[in-house]
Amino acid sequence: MTHPRILVTVDGAPVSGAFFDRLVSLTITDREGIRSDMLDLVFDDAAPHFQSPRRGARVEVTMNGTFVGAYVIDRVEFSCLPYAIAVKGHSADLRSDMKASKTRHWDAASVKDIVVEKAGDHGLLSKISDAVSGHVYDWIGQQDETDLHFLHRLAQRHGALFTIKNGALLWLERGAGKKADGTAIAPAQVFAPSIIQGSCRVSETDADRFATVKAYWQDRKGAKRHEVVVDADPQAIGERVLRDPYSSKEEAEAAARAAAREITRGLIETACSIVGRPGLMAGQPVVYSGVRPLVDGREFILETVKHSFTKSGGLRTAFTGKLKAE
Repeated sequence: MTHPRILVTVDGAPVSGAFFDRLVSLTITDREGIRSDMLDLVFDDAAPHFQSPRRGARVEVTMNGTFVGAYVIDRVEFSCLPYAIAVKGHSADLRSDMKASKTRHWDAASVKDIVVEKAGDHGLLSKISDAVSGHVYDWIGQQDETDLHFLHRLAQRHGALFTIKNGALLWLERGAGKKADGTAIAPAQVFAPSIIQGSCRVSETDADRFATVKAYWQDRKGAKRHEVVVDADPQAIGERVLRDPYSSKEEAEAAARAAAREITRGLIETACSIVGRPGLMAGQPVVYSGVRPLVDGREFILETVKHSFTKSGGLRTAFTGKLKAE
């Protein structure tokens, strides 16, 4: 028996009815940033034993007419007595050659120049926000470091969200809910009737609050270390110090401002499970509507989205998020 709401292909071929007959659960986890998106499948393997997707197979999943993603199977686990098979895969967009260490440097290059070059090296399109890519480095090096780690480090310094989706390297303004061209993404609305009872949380916390953020930069000519301080949470006390040294005052200020924005966003977080909504994805803004005062209308940026299907529970979507950056 096939299920009308879920379409799965393995190496380009639609799966047979046996796949859904044996399927216990299907879960897709979409994470903000470069943490690889994951596919998890669990099958009933009672005799006669089931032939699950092999390691290295490419699996594509569509839910309710929405293409959710393509994944490469990298782990198959057989459990015995009782018999079950657990199959795990990672996003097919995550190139294995991006995990190879490299050493190189750039002179007089902007962040955008570097990101475009890295995307081209791996056959990826690039969609880059000018708001977080304009800084120009006199010199910057990649020292025995993978492209993934180097780009992640560069993104943190400039308040960027770096991810790879559908063959494109995205370099966006973190927590802003904007496309690469700077236009705002319309928030998805979550209405009370769609919420799974007992699952919705919005938390406000004083943990990790700081009044200011301090960063250091090194004067290469004078070999002197300088500091910059930016305001974070005016109602807090204390100071967060960024330990990595930066190459210029402008870069240090950008990193400190990015850290200050993340401190403010992290004060208000949400988690919720709703009736299946496969169109939701990490990095997308959402707002609650008709839930309660002080919750409705607040805009959150999704950090993790998990779509799961079981025969007993049907299709559900769970997400976590932080307050949108001001």
